[in-house]
Amino acid sequence: MGWFVTGTLAAVVTSLAGVTQMVLVKFVGDTLQALIGAELDPESLIYRFGMPGVSLIIILTAGIIIASILRAGSLYGMTLFNNTGVQKSLVDVQNAQFASLTRGDFARLSSAASGDFVSRFINDTNAMRDAGLRVANNFTKGVVTVIGAFVSMLLIDWQLTLIMLVAYPIAFGPVIALGNSVRKRAKQAQKQVGEVTSLLSEGFQSGRVVKAYGLEDYQTDRVGRGFMERAALYLKVLRDKAAVDPILEVTGGVAIAGVLGFSAWRISMGDSTLGDFIGFLGLIGLAAPEIRALGTLNAVAQEGGAAADRVFEVLDDEAVVRDAPDARHLNEVKGAISFNNVEFAYPDGSLALKGLSFQAHPGETVAIVGPSGAGKSTVFNLLLRLYDASAGEVLIDDVPVTAVKGADLRANMSLVAQDAALFDDTIAANIALGRLGASREDIERAAALANATDFIAALPDGYETQVGELGRNLSGGQRQRIALARAILRDAPILMLDEATSALDADSEAKVQAALADFSKDRTTLVIAHRLSTVRNADHIVVVEDGRVVESGGHDELVSSGGVYARLAELQLN
Repeated sequence: MGWFVTGTLAAVVTSLAGVTQMVLVKFVGDTLQALIGAELDPESLIYRFGMPGVSLIIILTAGIIIASILRAGSLYGMTLFNNTGVQKSLVDVQNAQFASLTRGDFARLSSAASGDFVSRFINDTNAMRDAGLRVANNFTKGVVTVIGAFVSMLLIDWQLTLIMLVAYPIAFGPVIALGNSVRKRAKQAQKQVGEVTSLLSEGFQSGRVVKAYGLEDYQTDRVGRGFMERAALYLKVLRDKAAVDPILEVTGGVAIAGVLGFSAWRISMGDSTLGDFIGFLGLIGLAAPEIRALGTLNAVAQEGGAAADRVFEVLDDEAVVRDAPDARHLNEVKGAISFNNVEFAYPDGSLALKGLSFQAHPGETVAIVGPSGAGKSTVFNLLLRLYDASAGEVLIDDVPVTAVKGADLRANMSLVAQDAALFDDTIAANIALGRLGASREDIERAAALANATDFIAALPDGYETQVGELGRNLSGGQRQRIALARAILRDAPILMLDEATSALDADSEAKVQAALADFSKDRTTLVIAHRLSTVRNADHIVVVEDGRVVESGGHDELVSSGGVYARLAELQLN
């Protein structure tokens, strides 16, 4: 706030210095008129400075120079202070927006295209910055300059001033209407930028498939249509904004023509002076650009307002899944897990779980198997409390997950998913995310348990190798082993493996499974896997189909029962 206050004061000084310059120009004109022998009103303000003469012109011109220097310095300060204030405010908004997204509902993140969120951070905040800078730099300076100029004009010649006061307000009706139109279209344009960003991101990440299937032309046409739509929306906004200046230009031309004609008549009648005329034109020249800037400012502010609407949609969206006011801490977790008649539907209305029930005892390894779409991954989402169940209860150590603090709940869990999410950092840093502040020795021990030591040692920079965006510098199997090492380093009492070894070859999988078998001792482990070879040694196998548990038991027991599990086993063996 201090930056804007200082910038506003500098804007006031800038405006008043400009008005002072034009008033001094008026006095120079009056002095010149007196020097050439023309008569002046004895009550003219010029006589307050003494008898008109060359020395008075020197003093007045020196005053104009001083006012110019003051105006230049305050203009620099205004720009610097306001730019700093706007930029700092935008950083705060971006931080708040990112915090709102990352700490808010997972459903919100998973339901929208990433490009839309990226657009809100970049394009929308840029539009807010441009509007904020224009408002901060032009509004106060423009308003004070226009007021100061019109007050000075009234003192010089109130009749001439009336012409200006009649002409310009007429123009602001269509200017305001155009600004409202800009806001609506700008919001559409900014939304479409998010769609184009998603198309670009999707195209770059799917480059292998595009090449393999010869989809270059298809992708180019698809993205090209997005560019064309973006250009069409941009031009619509531009047409509205471009109409503002011509309206004000015509208005200004009419006003100046009226002033010139009326001034010439009044000077010929002896009711006005050369100084009045020069000063009046100077004040018009000072005020006209500010009036024009204020006119275009409405359109810019509306465009920034449309961007702000999209940004504050994120900030104002309250999380549905959040800690209850009386949420308790979760300490010394033993690892008992219970799903009691749980139902759940995703935001799109698709019913994923339809009364699912099972238990996992502390230290037990429970495998969850079933056909695709049966609801297996939803079990993990509810256990992590990324979503809340529609009905039934999910419990940890007989405590509902909705009754404990979410941070405590997730601190006692480790997750390894099929899409091993790595960050654009070093291998060591990615493993260390399992437990921030872990020692190098602990990081390397976790890597060894995940059977990752050999391939890390073979890399030129070892643990300091940059993995690239989403781990693109590593193979799928290498990424999964890094993710496994991260989960092992977390050393949580509950371990969740969602197709954690699906990208490994048979030899690596056997080694990792042996390491996990040792690591899983004394901790509760939930395993989701399509390859039944990875779950046959589980203490308990839960078979899920159509959102319900249809079978449970050991591997041999389920194979001999001839049910869903036996059918899956037969298909894989065949």
